[in-house]
This record gives sequence, structure tokens and C-alpha cells, in this order.
Amino acid sequence: MFLTPKWWLSHLFVLTMITGMTAAGFWQLNRLDERRASNDEIRAASEAEPAPIEDILARIDDGEDVLDHTAVIVEGRYGDGPGLLVANRTFDTQPGFWFVSPVELGDGRIVAVSRGWIPRDVASGEGPQSVTTPVGPVTITGRAFATVGGGAVGDPVAGSPQVNRMDLDAVAEALGVDVVERWVQAADPTWQRGDIPIPVPPPNLNDGPHLSYAFQWFFFTTGTIIAYALILRHRRRDAQIEALSTADTVA
Repeated sequence: MFLTPKWWLSHLFVLTMITGMTAAGFWQLNRLDERRASNDEIRAASEAEPAPIEDILARIDDGEDVLDHTAVIVEGRYGDGPGLLVANRTFDTQPGFWFVSPVELGDGRIVAVSRGWIPRDVASGEGPQSVTTPVGPVTITGRAFATVGGGAVGDPVAGSPQVNRMDLDAVAEALGVDVVERWVQAADPTWQRGDIPIPVPPPNLNDGPHLSYAFQWFFFTTGTIIAYALILRHRRRDAQIEALSTADTVA
């Protein structure tokens, strides 16, 4: 009975479902391992002793692969100008911008430093607050990042140039100066609530949903096996009852 073409197709369909769901579960477990490994790298890079940005740039020039989130120190002076805005950034679901300032190092090179998030009304000059730029030498601690591709320069906002992402080529074009190969997300341990810019927090280094997704796929797989086994058992019982009924009728 269960070897007829109809049942072969049924067996094949269920086997395909079980195989696919099992593979999806193991794929989620693999994603979990990748995420944990990435989190470990980010944690190690960001929690290490901050290194001068000049040392980081020298390591890059030597061909070393410097991870994003590497802790750095930038010492220099903020450049003149209104600063650069990175569009479409949110804080507590409120739309706004990252506020980026060029910082000139002692050797004359320029580092693009994202000082934090500001709301749209501050960027447009219509809010009650404004961003002030310190004068004189500054020391900035933060996390260094590589350029992000696909950036473009947008229309200025209240005189401040705008880019859609931290693409360093677009940043250099918007600022009108060459910048080094890493940009820095500043951390501000002295920040007070209500101050602008608001420091961008580090990423949440949790496991994400991958483990729960894997359990769901394995649960679906187990449920499918049990359900199909019950269906086969029920059909076998029906076939046996039908066979006995036919035998009694013939007798």
C-alpha cells in the first residue's frame, strides 16, 4: 500500500520538508557560532587598551587587518567649519543625524570623528540647542571603523554638508579635505543627559534570535515526523479494517 506511486510522492514530499527544516535549523546554529565569534572579536577590539590613531594607521600601512571597533585615541584640534551630517540616524526611534567633525592630527592628517547623534531640529538650526566645537587641543577616545561603501553627498542642511553613510571618499568630498583610512566613533564618558551630541552606544553583543530559530526549525521537524507517522499508522489501520471487511464479505 505504502509503496504505490501516490505514497512515494507523499514520502518524498515529507522527506524533502524534513531535510529542508533540519538544514535550516543547523544553518541557524552556524549563524549563531558566527555571531558569537564576531561578538568576541568586537569585544576584544573595543575593550583593549586604546591605541593612538597614528599607530592604527601605521599598522594598516604595514598590511595588518585592523578590526572595526578597535579602541583608539585621537589627539589633535577640531577643524573649522560647520561639521558634517550623516543622514538617517535614529536615537530612541527619533530621526536625526550623526554629527561628524574633522580633527587635525599633529602631523597634519585629518581624521573624521563622529561625535554623536543630534536631532533634526538641531541640525537645521531650529531647535533650542546647538552643537559647540571645543577650541584648542582635544583628546578623543572612541572606536575606529573602516570606510562604508556606497556613500553619496547630499544637499547641505543649514550650511552643513551631508552624506548618507560613512563612505570616506564621500566624506572627503563633502568636507573638501583628504581624510585618513579610518573614521572614529567617539565615546564620551563625561557626557551628561540633555547634552548634544548624544554619544552613539556600542552594539548590543547578544546572541540574537538564531538559537530560538534553530529550536523552532527542529521543533517543526520533530512535529512533522510525529504527525506523518500517525497518518501512516492511521492509514495502515484503515487498510487492515478494510481488508478484514472484504474477507468477511467474500466468506
